[in-house]
Amino acid sequence: MEFSLHPLFLLLLLSLLSSSVSYNPPVKYFMNCGSGTDVDDLDGYPRTFVGDEKSNSSFSVGKSKSIQNENPLPGISLLYHTARIYTKLTPYMLDITQNGSYLVRLHFFPFSFKGTHLADALFNVSASNFSLLTDFRVPNSTTEFPVIKEFFLTIAVGNFNIYFKPAEETPFAFVNAIEAFLLPQNFFMDNASATPPLRTKDGALRTRYRINVGGLEVNDTLWRNWVPDDDYLAFGGSGANRPFSGKLHQASQGLTVQEIAPDSVYTTCKEASVDNNGASNFPNITWRFNVSKKARHLVRLHFCDFISVSPGTVKFDLNLSTNLSQVIDPNSGGFSEMASPFFLDFVVPSDDSGYMSFSIAPGNNSIPKVAFLNGLEIMEFVGNKIIVVPVDEHESKNHLALRIGSAGGVALVLVLILLFSLCLRLKRPKPVKAEFLYGKGRSPSWITEKTENASSNVTNLNLKLKMSLAEILAATHNFNPKLLIGEGGFGKVYKGTLETGMKVAVKRSDSSHGQGLPEFRTEVMVLSKIQHRHLVSLVGYCDEGSEMILVFEFLEKGTLRDHLYSTKECSKNPSAKTELNWKQRLEICIGSAKGLHYLHTGPDGGIFHRDVKSTNILLDEHYVAK
Repeated sequence: MEFSLHPLFLLLLLSLLSSSVSYNPPVKYFMNCGSGTDVDDLDGYPRTFVGDEKSNSSFSVGKSKSIQNENPLPGISLLYHTARIYTKLTPYMLDITQNGSYLVRLHFFPFSFKGTHLADALFNVSASNFSLLTDFRVPNSTTEFPVIKEFFLTIAVGNFNIYFKPAEETPFAFVNAIEAFLLPQNFFMDNASATPPLRTKDGALRTRYRINVGGLEVNDTLWRNWVPDDDYLAFGGSGANRPFSGKLHQASQGLTVQEIAPDSVYTTCKEASVDNNGASNFPNITWRFNVSKKARHLVRLHFCDFISVSPGTVKFDLNLSTNLSQVIDPNSGGFSEMASPFFLDFVVPSDDSGYMSFSIAPGNNSIPKVAFLNGLEIMEFVGNKIIVVPVDEHESKNHLALRIGSAGGVALVLVLILLFSLCLRLKRPKPVKAEFLYGKGRSPSWITEKTENASSNVTNLNLKLKMSLAEILAATHNFNPKLLIGEGGFGKVYKGTLETGMKVAVKRSDSSHGQGLPEFRTEVMVLSKIQHRHLVSLVGYCDEGSEMILVFEFLEKGTLRDHLYSTKECSKNPSAKTELNWKQRLEICIGSAKGLHYLHTGPDGGIFHRDVKSTNILLDEHYVAK
């Protein structure tokens, strides 16, 4: 690939230069946390991060401590040479002078300081009564690139508090840098054009994906990063990358295009097409993304028609998972100009699969038969959370006495409620024991009395993935031996079916193989953060009593080895191969390499498989390698 580096570099340079004029927000905070020094030009885009050690009435860092990286690596920005740490629930306060939608970014880069390892921190972050990060930990392997979390919030004039709260297991929380600035007007439009109508004031948004379809990695005027789409194409999915060298016209919505997406996004696309003879070139394109289960997402799709010969000739079908289908007409708004950017917003709920897919295909009445997509953004709605505001240590004695008196009254009421609840509980029938699931008198030896009342020992894991033992037993028919699909030193793997109909692989750890709760906790934490098309997804976990169970997506086609060699003849004749064409083999090789590359270099990078072989490469129903 040596020959392609030079022109690609030039194209990337041009795309960066095209969006180098940054937006100048009327209200902005760029904070270099834990430092008294200002840092300029992060990533080559002009903005000054002010050292928050300086005294300023427009912000307050709260009760905290500043620490400095003892051994900063060469090339690491000065922004990540310092951090601010919090040992209890504390707000970082910013003075907001204008109502509106704000973009908030939090920067995290773990380093060590006098025996304090930032990678050990486990903490929560909240703001505006929304839980932004829960049980958040920055991987120790993140030694070259920071972890940046981005949110969109509607903020009113006054004090805007970002609360950092350490988890019970760790003594501190930390942050390296904070950005908060007012977005351009109408960046989020509270109108009926979204499907269904969007009201951003009803929730906060967390950025999950920002994709430059058909193009290269670029930054925009809001200092946002757009990445190529190739890693998110579904199996066999492809399409022609189409660049545009002409001039863009005014955006259809009447907005400044550069403030919604950069020109470099609207001047590239991926095209699906069917030629005039009916022969299929790329009849459709499908993208697939890992998302949170049972969550609402704002999906923003970007289009710019520079493919049609004349306005009104192209119409194509858009499908968003199983929730929505729509015909896209680039000229439906009466806009007659070609190469006119526009975007569409959709509020899309996710199901239990943990995936969200998008596909485009030429419409029957389209001339020519083409479909295209220029850009894609996925933002997850963040849930509400009641924030317990810490008491000001400098309160007057009168206020403190008033609080104590009020607390005493509240305590009395709580005691009465508790006594009433206990009376009701004594009259309540006893809960059904776990052995009922197996039939009377047939409780397995591994279910103890502690199982009935035991709560999860893994208190710092993703509770959304938590599954009950009853769910696991129902899915596997009480670990029916007929559903056994694998067995190793770790234990046994069963095929299961959840209540939703989803097929899963249930890995039940054998206590004799030596894995304890700490190792199980680490495995769940690592697996829950890994999300990639070519890695097997963790569906859930269970840790009731002595059970330690992991639930994964089920791969329909089994192992790669099963398809390279005949199962029956493998032992006698290893060269007895089954039907697997060379295109499929190549796609499996590429997919496996992409999965490993993500583990080595991704946001949770530094993970090494150490046992790559054909029996550890699984295939789904479309022969996608995982």
